[in-house]
This record gives sequence, structure tokens and C-alpha cells, in this order.
Amino acid sequence: MRMDLSMPEIRLLVPEDWAVFRRIRLAALTDAPQFFGSTLAEAQARTESDWRRALSDRAQFLAQRDGTEVGTVAGMPDPERGGVHLISMWVAPSARGTGVSDRLVRAVLDWAVEGGHDVVHLEFAEHNAFAERLYLRNGFVRTGGSGPIVPGDPRREFEMAWRPPTPGLPAHPQGIRAATASETSVPHRDAEHRRQP
Repeated sequence: MRMDLSMPEIRLLVPEDWAVFRRIRLAALTDAPQFFGSTLAEAQARTESDWRRALSDRAQFLAQRDGTEVGTVAGMPDPERGGVHLISMWVAPSARGTGVSDRLVRAVLDWAVEGGHDVVHLEFAEHNAFAERLYLRNGFVRTGGSGPIVPGDPRREFEMAWRPPTPGLPAHPQGIRAATASETSVPHRDAEHRRQP
């Protein structure tokens, strides 16, 4: 496991951070296009107002280490299933295996609990055992739900859900270990089929 003593700063992006959001999203789509529901070209074509609007519709978290953006994840209200939908998980290759992914997941879980939500849903692509292990160690379980990654795609994704152990308590144990590089080398596919930034 890589050792990096500087813990990343996790912060919530606001619409004024649209350029930062655009930069980290383009980095994610360049690094791992197969795990996202939108393409690099689509993201590059979006306007400033598109990026600002997206940040108004979700809780988009950014991980930074020493001023460098090293990861991102979002939580969105999930009107169809209730609760929150965890989407857009990505960690830069240089920060994988350092615990950034766990900190990002916990940011969404804490945000969900603070907002009074009692469940967080996500999807991960089949054969992405790295992502599944990340979510399992953070308290998610498979629901049995599955479907195509995008309509018409033969690849499948599987649903997981998380519920707080006791309403109002922190969403996670404090002692979650950092993942090894081999556990985090493949980022989670973005389940965001709405083609948003």
C-alpha cells in the first residue's frame, strides 16, 4: 500500500466552482471513459451554465491533496427509489490506494444522513471487483437489482444500497482502513444515465 501522510481535504463544490468541476470531470472521462454515462466530447461541449446547473442539482465532493485535485464523487436525491444516489466516483491514478476513495464515499454517506435520508443507492459495473470491495467495506450490500450499463449495452451493472446503522449517528466506523492500490486501480463506473456533467 502506498503511504501518504497528507490526508486529502474533502470539500463540497458550489456553482461558483464550476471550472474546478469541469476540470476534474474531464480528467475522469479522459482516464476511465468506460465507467461513465457521458463522453469526453459531450462534457467538453457543455457550457458554463450547464456546469453550474449540475452543481445546483447535487452534492459534488472534491478531494484535494496539497492543492491538487485527486478525486470526486456526487450524491443526488433519488426521487424514484427515495434516499440518495451515489454517482460519479473517480480517484486520480496517483491517489489510488491512499484512502481517498473511502473518504469520498463517507462524505456522501455523511451528507445523506445530515439531510435526513435513510438509504444511499449506487450501481457498479460487472467485473469491477475493486469498486465492489470499496463499497462493501463502507457498509453497502447488494440489493439483487441489475441492468444494462446503458440501454442496449450488453454489459451489466449491479445495484448496492447502504442504510445508516442507527438514524442520526455517523454513517461509518472511524477505523476504515485505506484500500490497497490493487483494490482501487479501476474506478467505479458512473451510473449517471442522464448525460449530465
